[in-house]
Amino acid sequence: MFVGPVPRANKGLEWRPIGLEWSLPMMRSFFIWAGLSLLVSVVAIWARWRAPMIDMGRYDTLFEEVAAPSPLHPALIKAVAWQESRFDAEARGGVGELGLMQLTDMAAYEWADHHRQVAFKPEHLLDARTNVMAGTFYLAKLVKRYQDLDRPLVYALADYNAGRKPVLGWMEGAGATNSQVFLEQMDYPSTHEYVLRVLKYAEDFRYDFEPGPQDPAGEMIPEELRENPHSDRTPPAQSDESTP
Repeated sequence: MFVGPVPRANKGLEWRPIGLEWSLPMMRSFFIWAGLSLLVSVVAIWARWRAPMIDMGRYDTLFEEVAAPSPLHPALIKAVAWQESRFDAEARGGVGELGLMQLTDMAAYEWADHHRQVAFKPEHLLDARTNVMAGTFYLAKLVKRYQDLDRPLVYALADYNAGRKPVLGWMEGAGATNSQVFLEQMDYPSTHEYVLRVLKYAEDFRYDFEPGPQDPAGEMIPEELRENPHSDRTPPAQSDESTP
């Protein structure tokens, strides 16, 4: 916008803005865009405010029901679901993982074949109950695979996250029987962090359920992660480290 002299009849020059005049259509467009910008800002602020308000107990009954016939504690199942998807039943991973426990087609078909679910399709993993049943079955199978080691859950969680082949590499030497050495030999930082986070969350979440024989506490939880478990009942939001 420019300011310049404009001649006035019999009165010399008058200084006023020239070069831009606000017509009614221009004003209408301006206010529409300003309103849209404000709306976008409000929605963004609302989304950020709402994010930490996830209902942490929304699937607790499901976790208990699915865990009951399995060797796993519901707190462990809940911990895996939280780490994998932040309880988003429709979550989709980067390499095809689906649902609460971010299962691959291959892992899910193992469950379907075992239970003779002939009509099973991968998209059924977006159903929370189906996903948790299949994920619990698969994780229980992995725990059984390493049941003779000092901390089977450490190995099982690494396998769940990274797969069998990397785990075999990390089991070289003392890592085959010593979980601490196994953790030290991991060359996937994301898997190392994944294992420790799930164990910590399982320790925290066990207070959401009645004590049972499958309690995930004890030797399965690293001593360094067992300080004041009540201080972190609701895990802080972290970036997901899903299966590579």
